Amino acid sequence: MTVVDTKEHPSKVYEMFAVRPDSPSSYEMAYTPCEWLEGAKLSRFLEDYGGCINAPSADMTAVFWANRYSRYLAFFHLAVAKGYKVSATLDQLTVYFCSRVEGNEPAFEFHTKFTREGSIDRASRQNKLTSFYTNHVAPLFQAFASRAGLSTRELWGQVYHAVPYFIDLAKVTEPAELQQRLQEDWAFITQEAGAEIFQEKRSPFQFKLIPIPNPVDHKPLYTKPTCCLAYKGANPYCYRCPRMKLAERKERYQKYQEK
Repeated sequence: MTVVDTKEHPSKVYEMFAVRPDSPSSYEMAYTPCEWLEGAKLSRFLEDYGGCINAPSADMTAVFWANRYSRYLAFFHLAVAKGYKVSATLDQLTVYFCSRVEGNEPAFEFHTKFTREGSIDRASRQNKLTSFYTNHVAPLFQAFASRAGLSTRELWGQVYHAVPYFIDLAKVTEPAELQQRLQEDWAFITQEAGAEIFQEKRSPFQFKLIPIPNPVDHKPLYTKPTCCLAYKGANPYCYRCPRMKLAERKERYQKYQEK
């Protein structure tokens, strides 16, 4: 397996989101996301990626993909908030499957063009995000869910968890005005946007996050929106998994406390 030099593009956009302005020097496979709308090609991708993450079934593979792909969704939010011009369509993005020396799971890197445009008013941002989720994200999620045999809710749960994580990392060094735009845009997508944007009957972001004891410090801690299905690959439930039984979480909490 070839290895991509991750220091090739030390920019913040690359470090945070693995988005690059050109192709990597080496990679295992390359995809344009529109290919994943074709059943046979999507099945092949699920098989290839599933083998890399030791997934015994396509549903686990699809959920892992949604989590990793959310990194690009977070980039698009930042790009919109900054006033970048970036395509919302599927055919203007290339996704590279790159190996990593520090772990077994290959990583996705995203090649797209973006330039500063200047329009950052709320209406413009909402129009761009609406176009992106309508023409890019929703078709992919519908295709992956159908091919993998699971509810789209399982995929949207990964977005609801992962996108804020990457946005929070990126916005630390940004001015307050941009942080405010990011918060407004995320609220628009998760609370205000119509269900038709996501090709759903209702908003896909209606998740109940249950407060749980924090074994590390006193900060609020909640269950994740949905399970990542890693347990199907012989991994234990993570501490924040919504599928974990109360008794098991109490036992896990006690073990954390004893460390």
